[in-house]
Amino acid sequence: MDSAFGRARDEEQATVRCLTRIRALVADDSPDFRTVIVALLKMEDRIEVIARVSDGREAIEAVALFLPDLILMDVGLAELDGITTASILSHRFPSLDVVLMSDKHSSRLRATCQASGAKYFIHKPRFNEEFPQLFTQFKSLLQSHEPK
Repeated sequence: MDSAFGRARDEEQATVRCLTRIRALVADDSPDFRTVIVALLKMEDRIEVIARVSDGREAIEAVALFLPDLILMDVGLAELDGITTASILSHRFPSLDVVLMSDKHSSRLRATCQASGAKYFIHKPRFNEEFPQLFTQFKSLLQSHEPK
């Protein structure tokens, strides 16, 4: 009887741990940049990278399949660009946090990204500078997942 109780307690604790982790998906057509993003995300133990994809159609399929909390996505994806993909995802999955990234930067691009439903924009050449700010956003998301 004690071992059954112990297993049940362990399963409950595992469930609580899962609720306090952000499940992230990375979508970028550059394999090298995907690798960098994943490596940076793995540095934060409360973020779990659950999938990596290279185009917009794959991103939509992966989000439907894995139901991540967060997607980091390049604006210039093939098949379906990141802005269109973000718009589709934000309508189909309103609780998904969409972060768009681009090597281009302008106030117009930021506004377009925001209008697509993205919650955050990262200028890729400044990724190392802007990424810590993004962790602040992640931590806010984690707090909203904390069990009460």
